[in-house]
Amino acid sequence: MTSIEPAPRPFGVSAAEAIELCREWMIFLGASDAVVAEGEVRQSCDLYSSRYLGWVDNGRGNLDVDAVEKAARLAKADGRLPLIFLRGGVRPVAQQKADALGVALLNYRARDSALDGRSQLGRELLVSGLAAR
Repeated sequence: MTSIEPAPRPFGVSAAEAIELCREWMIFLGASDAVVAEGEVRQSCDLYSSRYLGWVDNGRGNLDVDAVEKAARLAKADGRLPLIFLRGGVRPVAQQKADALGVALLNYRARDSALDGRSQLGRELLVSGLAAR
């Protein structure tokens, strides 16, 4: 974790700004090659690096199990680890599925620039960083 922590966004973020914020979090945590997906790749994920695929859920609702299963399936087929950044909460069944499938759930708060792990892997990655995996 060698870069600068993302700055707070006191007025919140749009969907596109949320993706950029989460890219900054990936870089801060050690995935220095993280980029925003463009073109055809955007149909699969929002962010990617050499080791991770990332999705950003900027909605206010709770993350459902379908998003976790999709991320796990696509990341496994691609050979990378799945990260889901979310603004809202997580349904208990989705959190349990994330733990079972090895999906990192990371809850971001743009206004105060905070990031919390919402799954076992998410909590581990906040401690170890993304470069260590």
